Amino acid sequence: MKTSSESRAAHEMLVNAFDRDHDDEGGEHSGRWLLSYADLITTMMVLFLALYAMQLAKHREQAIRTQSLAAAPASVARAPAARPRAAESALLASLDPLRERGEITIVPAAHGLEIGINAKLLFNAGDATLLPDSFGVLSRVARVLAQVPDGNILVEGHTDSTPISNARYASNWELSSARAGAVVRYLVERGVEPHRLAAIGRADNFPLVAGTDPASRALNRRVTIVVQY
Repeated sequence: MKTSSESRAAHEMLVNAFDRDHDDEGGEHSGRWLLSYADLITTMMVLFLALYAMQLAKHREQAIRTQSLAAAPASVARAPAARPRAAESALLASLDPLRERGEITIVPAAHGLEIGINAKLLFNAGDATLLPDSFGVLSRVARVLAQVPDGNILVEGHTDSTPISNARYASNWELSSARAGAVVRYLVERGVEPHRLAAIGRADNFPLVAGTDPASRALNRRVTIVVQY
């Protein structure tokens, strides 16, 4: 049998062995978190460097673009304004006889000109069929518009504030749209490119003058041709 001293010695050897294993294991685990932390710091550093490089590239591109615009010749900057003035002069010269006779009006519009034609010259009351007397004016306008190389042409029908409701037109919306469409068809037949044209019904929402007397209503019944450059 083992003596008590031998038993105590064996017990101490087991305890020491367990402690060594535990210390080794604990030391191994304590080193792992340092590796993970170092990886995280490295990843964040790479991310911040990449963001900084992208920001520098963006600022450089904006600086180059600003310098290019500043260095553009003055003639290039003035070109867009010169072209509309030339086209406007041509229109005014070609249509001036019609304006002098009071058959049309010409006023400046946003990015172009607005040609106004009184509806009395174009249509009978409550109708959207072009009158033969309007063909001379519309043909002259169509020839001028066909010579303008590009730009949108918006044909807008306007009525007075008197409500309308008959078998053909339920309201002034339908009447004004039909009148604009009739003028558009005529312009296309006279050589104006269809893709440049648009027919718009305005009803009585944009009166030329205020008032409900016969003279005011007559002025508000009109078709306008907005030529955009």
